[in-house]
Amino acid sequence: MRKPSSAEPSASSLALVVRLATLAASRAAAIFVVVSVVAPASGCARSAEDPRYGERKAGCTVKKFAGPSTISVDDLGVVSVDCDPTRAPCERQLLDAVCARGGDVAWGLGENALSATHLTAHAAHSHRSVEGRRERGCAVRVFVDAPTVPTDNVGPVTALCAADDSNDTCLRELQDQACLLGGDVVWQIEGPFIEGDRRRMRGRAAHSR
Repeated sequence: MRKPSSAEPSASSLALVVRLATLAASRAAAIFVVVSVVAPASGCARSAEDPRYGERKAGCTVKKFAGPSTISVDDLGVVSVDCDPTRAPCERQLLDAVCARGGDVAWGLGENALSATHLTAHAAHSHRSVEGRRERGCAVRVFVDAPTVPTDNVGPVTALCAADDSNDTCLRELQDQACLLGGDVVWQIEGPFIEGDRRRMRGRAAHSR
């Protein structure tokens, strides 16, 4: 029988090499998983929505700027679309994405090639000077669903009421919360809901234009 030469690897050495290779492969797979989870998704990624600006219907009015916006705006992030030839014109599809973000301004449109079918823009909402705090008891128009008048959203409001308060009393407290934020409209009313020994009512405060 031929004796193994000193240059040939022993069985224990081969086992060690296989073990190290398996460990390296496991670590590489773990790194790949972490990177896959953490890396931002490409395409139409959405930034966090601004709670002051609710979603607007497709076809809403959007002010367009080829370059940076020349008016004061609240930025709502970048939107992008891959145009569907069976739907509205490509630019309108992009503007509808701005509407869905709650915007009324699209800027940076000039960065898209004329023949491009993948369009991007910066969604924004025209900035309205914050209305001053109003006193409790101020006049506030109430809309159970979306307001039927032009408004600028101010933000969410919540009323905490006693368990034996009437719905009207709880609604007035919700209106007062809108007053304290400078609003004169409250909409998308929810509740009141019973929470322990109290009742909670929610809505959105806005200011009419």
